[in-house]
This record gives sequence, C-alpha cells and structure tokens, in this order.
Amino acid sequence: MQLFITELIKTGFSAPVGEFKQEVIACLNRLIRFDMALWASGHTKDLQVNNTYLYNLPDTMMHSWEQVKHQDRLLAGLIANPGETFDVYDFYTRLEREGFETYQRHSKLFGIENAISTAIPNPDTGLLEVMSLYRRDPGEKFSRDERRAKKFVFPLVIEAWHHNQIQHLVNLSGNRIGDSLAICDGKAWIHHAEPKFVDLLKGQWPGWSGPEFPEPVKIWLEGMETKSLKVKKIAFSRMDLNDLILVKAHSRDAAVSLTKREEQVADFFAGGMTYKKIAHELCISPFTVRHHLESIYRKLAVTNKVALFQILNNITPDESS
Repeated sequence: MQLFITELIKTGFSAPVGEFKQEVIACLNRLIRFDMALWASGHTKDLQVNNTYLYNLPDTMMHSWEQVKHQDRLLAGLIANPGETFDVYDFYTRLEREGFETYQRHSKLFGIENAISTAIPNPDTGLLEVMSLYRRDPGEKFSRDERRAKKFVFPLVIEAWHHNQIQHLVNLSGNRIGDSLAICDGKAWIHHAEPKFVDLLKGQWPGWSGPEFPEPVKIWLEGMETKSLKVKKIAFSRMDLNDLILVKAHSRDAAVSLTKREEQVADFFAGGMTYKKIAHELCISPFTVRHHLESIYRKLAVTNKVALFQILNNITPDESS
C-alpha cells in the first residue's frame, strides 16, 4: 500500500496528462490483481457516461452497457452508497446473475465474471467517478482486503488525477493572480473545479448545479469560436488541449477585485477624467495613475473605458447599447 501511494504521488506530478490513467491502472494492478478495468465519469441523470478509460476491454463494451444499464443492480447500489466498494455478488447470487440480461448480453460477452466497483461523487460539479476492476476466472473472487484497499485508494487516485490535469494545463498556459480554474471536456462537462470557481458560477447562476456548465458558458465552449467570454459577474478564458479544456474564471466585481486606490482611479477614469486630472485629484503622478489602470484592466479583464464603465455600473454589453 505504501509503495502504491508513493507511486501515485509521483505519477500525479510527472505523468503527461493523457497517460495518467494508464500509469495509475498499471500501479493499481500491482496492488490488486485484475484482468480488466473501467474508469468512467458520469451523471446519475439518465445514467449518462463520459470520459471513459478502458483497460484490456474493447470500445464496444460501452455500447453494450448502454443497452442494459437500467438493469444494472451493481451501478444502482453504487449510486445509492457513494464511496463504498461493492462486489457484483453483493447484489446477485451467481446463479441468479447468470439469468439476467446484464450478464448474458454484456458481462459474459467480455469475460467479466468477478467485479468490484466504487463510485465517488463530486458535490461541486455533480459528476460521479466510477472505477470497476474485473476478473475472468469465475473462481477467483476479490477478497475482503482487496475491496478495502480499493475503497481506500480510489479517492486518492481521483485527487491525484485532478492535480495532474490542473498542473499540466497551468504549466502550459500560465496563470495570473485571481484566476480560478476548472477542467472540462468538449461537451462542457466539468471534471474538476476549484472551490472558488464553483462559488463564482453559483454567484452568477444561483440555481446552477453540475456536471455541465451553465448554458451560456456551455454554448461558448462548444462553439470554439472565441477564447474568452464575459458575463455580468465573471470573465472566462479557455485553453484547449486534446479532449480537455482548461477554463479560467475571474471575478468582474470591482468591489471584490480592486484596492481602495484602484477603485478611486477606476471611478474617475470611467467618469471621463484624464490621467492628469486624476493625478491632481489624488495627489499622485500620472505615471502612477497609468500603473493603477493597467492593474484595474488586468483584474477586471477589460480593455477599454467603455467596458470599465459597464463593469463599474453593473451593466452588461447588451444593456448599454
């Protein structure tokens, strides 16, 4: 166990983002032996699944599962008991299972005779992470200790995966003070979001819950036409990498983002005063005024006086036209 945790930490820091799951599954197979594995992200609504990683299984497995998913007792048990690790035979006797469609039309086709599974929900995004380990030999059941080990390590695996994604994308894109981050896929499903990012979304859309972004952000992400989006309270930017998207969010709330001096400079400048007049009013140099304005523009993600006026007066672009 100690060796696995050490390898997991190293993998979280060093593995390329596209190879993390493959390397972690290999490490896990040295802790708990298995023949096949599934790691998927999904949502309990209509049992939607996205971002699936399959180990020693063909892609056709997920199509097969779609046909029988609403009869899957193991999945229903996982959803009802988040964080627990179950054996498939917690929900069926072996003889009973062999008579079910989920076995005849799915498990039997792919040689899945024994299985243990764990589901971990993300309360911020609404996404459910599910990992299942499988064995082909009907006589080789997973032991109680193996189930306990999987229950212990899976939450650690998820955290290491989130760190790996965030760190890799931040290293590529750079990050500025005040940004909060989230990772999503091309369907705008959030896979990880920092607490501050979630707070910003809920501040703009109080009724929102994941796993999808709110509709205006979802449309922007799916469109891929622009790298930035501004709504009333938040400025978003994005960086695409293969099938993942790093989304940065920055508050457009001047009262939160600006210092007292910056608030004064912003109000005067948005009101039409020149650098020289602001400098005289505040007893500072025009150079200092310029420095403050650069900071104000950066914090509020604006590029001109009109946009600054809109943000200070809580006006959206449509309202000002």
